[in-house]
Amino acid sequence: MNNVKTTTLSYFLGRTFFIGFGFSILFKLLNKDTWIAAILGSILGFLIIFFFEKWKKNHPLDSMLSKCLFFLYNFFIFTQIFFIFETFCSSFYLIKSPILYIILPIPFIIYKITKHGFSTIAKVTEILFPISIIIYIFVVFGLFQNIKLSYFGPILTANGMDILKGTIYFAIYSTAPFFLLWNVELDHKLSKSYLLSMLGILIIALVITGVLGPNLTQIYRFPEYMTMKKIKLFNFIEKVENIVSITWLFSLFITLSITGYNLKELLPQKRKNILYIGILILLCAISLYTGTYYKEELWIYHSLPIILGIMMLLLIITSIWKQKNKKE
Repeated sequence: MNNVKTTTLSYFLGRTFFIGFGFSILFKLLNKDTWIAAILGSILGFLIIFFFEKWKKNHPLDSMLSKCLFFLYNFFIFTQIFFIFETFCSSFYLIKSPILYIILPIPFIIYKITKHGFSTIAKVTEILFPISIIIYIFVVFGLFQNIKLSYFGPILTANGMDILKGTIYFAIYSTAPFFLLWNVELDHKLSKSYLLSMLGILIIALVITGVLGPNLTQIYRFPEYMTMKKIKLFNFIEKVENIVSITWLFSLFITLSITGYNLKELLPQKRKNILYIGILILLCAISLYTGTYYKEELWIYHSLPIILGIMMLLLIITSIWKQKNKKE
C-alpha cells in the first residue's frame, strides 16, 4: 500500500456512507447548517483516524472475540452498502427491473475480485480515482451557476444540540469505513488522505445546499443525486445525472469489495471457499429481504450512526481487553 493507493482508497471509503444515508439524515437534522457539521465532523473524524492508525499498529484483532466482532462489523456494513446499492439502482437506473436481477451479479463480482487479494482492490481504486475526480470537477462546475447564496442565510438556525449530534453523526459516517482496514498493513498515513476526502464531501454539502435550498434538501432521500439533475450541457443537453452519479457507485463497490475480502480472510482455512460462497449467498438473500421489506430497513437507516459508533467502540474495547490479558 503505497501513498497513491492509500490516498485513493481513503477517498472512496470516506464517501461511502453519505449516499442515501449521511446527506439525507444530516439535511433533515440541520438543514442549511449541514456544512457546519461537515467542518466540525471532519475535525473530530480526523482525530479519530489519527488515533486509529496509531492504535491499530499495536492492537491487532487476533483474539477470537475481536475476530468475531470484526466479522459482524464487516457483515453489517456489507448488508447496509448492499441495501443502498440496490435502492439507488432500482430508484434511478433500473426502475422497472426486479430487485433480484439487480443484486444477483454483485456476489459474483465480489467473489472474483477478492479472489486476487487486497492488492487487486487497491489497484482498482487507482484506476477509478482519476475518473471519479474528473466527474467530480465536472459536477461542481456544472452546478456552480445554479447555486443561490440566499439559501445559506441565516446561519446557525439549528440549535446547539442538533449541531453537536450532526457533528458526531458526520464523524461516524466518515470514519466507520476506515475501521475496515484494521488488519490491513499500511505504510502511509490515513489521516491526511481522510482530510482530502472530507474536503470533497464539504464542497458537495455546500453545493447541495446552494442548489436545492432549505426546503428540498429535507425532502429527498438522495439529495446528492437530485442536485445533479440541474446539470445541463450547452444549455440543451439534459439528464446527464445517470452518467455522472456513477462515481457514487464506485465508492459503494470499493467498500463492498473490502468487506467481502475481510469476511473471506476471517473464515477458517478448512473449506474457506465453500463457506465464503455460502456467506455471499446469505448476504444476497438478506439484501433481497431488505429490498422487499423497505419499511423495516428504515429503522436501521435512522439509527445507523448509533449502531456503527457502538460497534467501533466495541472493537476498541476488545483490543484493550486482549492486551490486558496478555500482560496478566
